[in-house]
Formats: sequence, C-alpha cells, structure tokens
Amino acid sequence: MPELAKENSKAGLEAFIGYWFQLLSYAYETGETERVKALSSGSCALCTDLLSGVATNYTEGRWLVGGRYRTPVIEVLWQASATPQPAKVQVLQEEILYMNPDGSNGRKPTAATNDAAAFFGVFSDGSWSTTDLGVIR
Repeated sequence: MPELAKENSKAGLEAFIGYWFQLLSYAYETGETERVKALSSGSCALCTDLLSGVATNYTEGRWLVGGRYRTPVIEVLWQASATPQPAKVQVLQEEILYMNPDGSNGRKPTAATNDAAAFFGVFSDGSWSTTDLGVIR
C-alpha cells in the first residue's frame, strides 16, 4: 500500500482508491481475494458480489483470464466532516475469459467495460476501508 493511502486526506483517499482497484485486479488475475476483502466493509454489497464471483470462478480448477482494472480518473469529493467520504471514479475493466480446468472456454466472455463508479470510503483506526461502491448510470 502506498504511504499516501494511509493518510486521512483527500490525496490519501485518492491513493487508497487506486490501490483498492489494484488489489481487485490482482484478485481477478490470481483468485486471491483476501487482501482486497480486508479493505472492504461487509456493508459494501457490490464489493461482496465481485469478490464472491471471483472466488467462484477459481474453484474446481477453473480460472479467469483478463479482467484487469484501471482507474484513469479519480475525483474525490472531499467534505471535511463527511463520513463516509465520496468519490467518482472512471473504472475500466478488460474483457474476462472464463476457463475450464482443461483450458477450454467455460462460458461466453464478459466484454470490457468503461464505467463511472461512486466510491465511498471511511478512515478509521489509521486506515481507509471501502464502505460502498456502485455504478453510476
């Protein structure tokens, strides 16, 4: 985690959001969800759904190809007294291929996406956590 992401500041939240999506990307690449899960509140329904989907697709010898996340635009809407702190994030995700244990395609790929997301984070006990995440339509 970048040192800046450990600060309770606008810049700290921006760094945390970038790091959180890097961990989510790592989960898609490896099936290892514990690191991003540790930085996500149980109240974040979309976080839970994403991580559950990744875990399911890494069972019984299956795996994913692609799905890498990038966040080219992070706009923290810092409000000194707000809890949680809001941000808008451009979230790009590569196409996802679903692989069977034998290397064949398990299902139709999920197309690449370019979404705007609402991200909410809380700073507590010296660190940030994701409390909510949603696609802005």
